[in-house]
Amino acid sequence: MKKITNIRKAVCTIANQLRKTGLSLSAAFAVAWKKVKMQMVIRVSGTSFENRQERLQFLSQFRPQDLTVTLEREENNSFDVNAIKVRVHIPTIRKQTVIGYIPAKIARELAKVLDIGCEIKVTLKGITGGYDWKENYGCLINITI
Repeated sequence: MKKITNIRKAVCTIANQLRKTGLSLSAAFAVAWKKVKMQMVIRVSGTSFENRQERLQFLSQFRPQDLTVTLEREENNSFDVNAIKVRVHIPTIRKQTVIGYIPAKIARELAKVLDIGCEIKVTLKGITGGYDWKENYGCLINITI
């Protein structure tokens, strides 16, 4: 029962934000429900900062299904109050690392969903790049609300 209530809260939160962009109330709710029901494949941002390229290179040796991904709110982030870290866990060696952030436009809405306690399932779709000496690594994740 709690999960249903949280999903409804998430839909209302998203619909209210969409309403502010000029959509009618019914159109905003239709779009919000579609977003909640759908899965989103997102490219993680900020993967070229700090030593995240080395982390992604290390993670590329694992199969995506052997890694788990969690999202973590970072409310004290000086650049974005809606910042959401993407953390990858490597169960076989009991280690974890931050590989980047959810893009700002998506994080603005997703932060509200996380803040109300709605369960979000995140899976690693794959590590991209690294095919040539000058190509950066990246990461794709799948998010389901």
